[in-house]
Amino acid sequence: MRDEPPPLSARDAIGLGPLDRPRVLIVRLGAIGDVVNALIVANGIRSAVPGALIGWAIHPLSKPLVEGHPAVDRIHVWSKGTGLRGFRKVVRDVRDGGYDIALDLQRLQKSALLARLSGARRVIGFDRPRCKEQSWLWTKERIETGHPREHMVLQYRRFLDLLGLPSDPVRRDLTADPKSTAWAEGWIADKWGGEAPILLNVGASKQEKLWPEASFREVAEHLRRELPDTPIAITGGPGDIKMGQSLRSAVPSLFQLAGETSIVELVALIRKARGVITGDTGAMHVAAAVGTPTVAIFGPSDPVRTGPFGSRHAVLQGNRRLSEADLAQGHGSVPPPRTRPPMGATTPGVVSVQASELFGRAIDPI
Repeated sequence: MRDEPPPLSARDAIGLGPLDRPRVLIVRLGAIGDVVNALIVANGIRSAVPGALIGWAIHPLSKPLVEGHPAVDRIHVWSKGTGLRGFRKVVRDVRDGGYDIALDLQRLQKSALLARLSGARRVIGFDRPRCKEQSWLWTKERIETGHPREHMVLQYRRFLDLLGLPSDPVRRDLTADPKSTAWAEGWIADKWGGEAPILLNVGASKQEKLWPEASFREVAEHLRRELPDTPIAITGGPGDIKMGQSLRSAVPSLFQLAGETSIVELVALIRKARGVITGDTGAMHVAAAVGTPTVAIFGPSDPVRTGPFGSRHAVLQGNRRLSEADLAQGHGSVPPPRTRPPMGATTPGVVSVQASELFGRAIDPI
C-alpha cells in the first residue's frame, strides 16, 4: 500500500472496463460548496452510464444536497462525533453496497480510508501533490496531476477523465426540492409582491472570509436607493443571526432570514433571486450552480481555486474585478500569482457598482 501508484491521465484512462452497470461510490463528506461542485462527477457518470448505481458517503449537514438527487441512488451518512463506532457503521454500510469503484473526492485520511475499506476493486483519489494528510497512501489510482490552484470543479472533472467519460458540459444540476420551491415562491409572492430579492449572504466558514458588517450595511443602503422596489434579504446560517439582526436594525427595510432557512430552502431562494452578494461560502457555489448573478468578495482565500465557477458573476479581490484570465477556469490554464488581501480591502462602493450592473436589469418572472 505504500508503493505510490503513478497518476494517470485521460490518455491512460482505464475507463469502466467491462462494467455496463458499474456501482460507483463517491466519498465527499462536506462542505456545502464542495458537495455542490462535486455533483459534476455524479451527473457525469449518470449521463454517460444511465444504468450505473451511484452511492454517496456524506455528513448529515450536506445530506440534503444529494437526497433525492436523480444522479444519486444510495446515501451513506457518516455522523460527526460518533468516533470509531460511527466509522465502523458507515464502513459496513458502504461494503453492503458492493461497489466496483470508490472515488475519494475529499483527499483526507478519513475519506481515503473509507474509500479503501469500501471493498471496491478500484479506489481512485487525487494526485499526491494535492492530497492532504498523506491520504494518497490509501488510494490505488490517481487522477492526472494539475496546477495546485486549478479550480476545484476542474479537479473533480479529472475523475471523469480517468473513468473515460465525457466531462463536458460541466453539470452540477442541483435538485429543485418541490416543498422548498413552493416555500420560496410563496414567500416572494406574499411578502415581496412577486419581486425577486437581492440576497446579502453574510456568513462564512472562517473569520478571515467574513466581509465587515459595516460594509454590508453601506451596500444595503446603496441598493435601497438605487433599486427601491427590490426586496433585500439577509441570509446565512445560525451563527449569522446576530449580524442579520444588527443589519436589520440599521436598515429597517431589510428582511432578516439568516438562520431561518434550511439548506434546501436557501437553495430554492437563491434559485429565484435577482442576485447574491456573498463571500467565499457554500451559498456562493449554489448561486453559481443555478446561474444566479453573484458578486463574490474574496480576501485571503483563493478565487482561482474556490471562486464561483462559470459566468454571470463578478469576482472581487480588493477593489479589483478579476478577469477570465485571472480566474483561469480552463483546463491547463495557468493563473497569475496569488494575492491575499484582507476582506476589508474590498470597499462597499466597488461592490455596489458591480451589484448595480449585474442586478439592475430586468429579470424573468417566477
